[in-house]
Amino acid sequence: MDTKLYLTIAGIIAILYGIGFLLIPEQLNVLLGGLSEPHVIYAQRVFAGAALAWGLILWFARDFRDWDAVRGVLIGSIVGLVVLTIASAWATIQGLQNTLSWSNPILGILLLLGALYCLFGGSRKLA
Repeated sequence: MDTKLYLTIAGIIAILYGIGFLLIPEQLNVLLGGLSEPHVIYAQRVFAGAALAWGLILWFARDFRDWDAVRGVLIGSIVGLVVLTIASAWATIQGLQNTLSWSNPILGILLLLGALYCLFGGSRKLA
């Protein structure tokens, strides 16, 4: 997988998460076994804004020609994905969400592995 393909796939996933939690947070919370209280919905919409922004950063970074710029985006993504994956796994283990929410840390691990591959072992081809 080259870096441009990874940035495209990860960007689309993040944008879809952002749009979903922005427009239908109640339904997604119910699906994952979470609460649908107003303060939780607010927190989900804050998460949606961050996911949407990250997705757009990834989407536009796929057209960068400078490896140092892409490297910075990948490092920032790795840090965020580690935190998000640990938090998602912890919430599921603690029973704050149902077993369907294991999809979040699994997806986080897959995206993390892709970012690490692009940063350390993958193709640096950007064009």
